[in-house]
Amino acid sequence: MGQKFQVKQYVQWNYGNGTATGKIQEAFKEKVTRRLQGNEVTRNATEDDPAYLIEQEDGDQVLKSESELSNA
Repeated sequence: MGQKFQVKQYVQWNYGNGTATGKIQEAFKEKVTRRLQGNEVTRNATEDDPAYLIEQEDGDQVLKSESELSNA
């Protein structure tokens, strides 16, 4: 199927009672673990459900699976 989103693309995801947005910095197609804001975050990325490292406007980074994202 291939990835739906590209590096440098803006995406959004559900966060709390609203949504958050950010720009994709990196894409992964295999299991990935990153330390973000002091927490270890893992996504079991695959060809069909890649994971993305996303930077928000405030500089914080998040790791999200493609299935969690939509176009911003």
